[in-house]
Amino acid sequence: MTEKVFIYKDNKAIIICQKCEKSKAIDVSEELGSKYLVQLQHKCSCGYLVIVLLERRKRHRKITNLKGAYRCLVSEKREAKGSMTIQDITRAGLSFMLHESASQKLNMGDNLLFEFHLDDKSRSLIKKEGLISNMRGPYIGVEFSSVDLYDRALGQYMFS
Repeated sequence: MTEKVFIYKDNKAIIICQKCEKSKAIDVSEELGSKYLVQLQHKCSCGYLVIVLLERRKRHRKITNLKGAYRCLVSEKREAKGSMTIQDITRAGLSFMLHESASQKLNMGDNLLFEFHLDDKSRSLIKKEGLISNMRGPYIGVEFSSVDLYDRALGQYMFS
């Protein structure tokens, strides 16, 4: 089974053997410049061949299917709002798909307010504000206006 591994500040990735659970930090500096998907193979001291994909994103991204609502104050001073499905989320932003054809009302840089419930045990309510950073048809990427590193519910959800 192939797993993703993240790069740490010192350009090292930690590979964990799926058989014996030993870990080893390896230098991945040479692979950082590649614009293609990087797959690494590492032979563990137990003899097991570990195959990993190098994840070069800065933050862990969780794939979701969360329903929610957005509200936007557009430049013409009229409000655009609607329902959405969050496709993936990080602590710094999210990507969502519109439920209706409201994409013509939204523009790059628009400020949005989001409200949605996580699908965790307590159905935590999340309210965030962010700016549209990219648009691909019905898919919209947003960077949160502030990254709250102490948002306990979202932090626990990201790594559950």
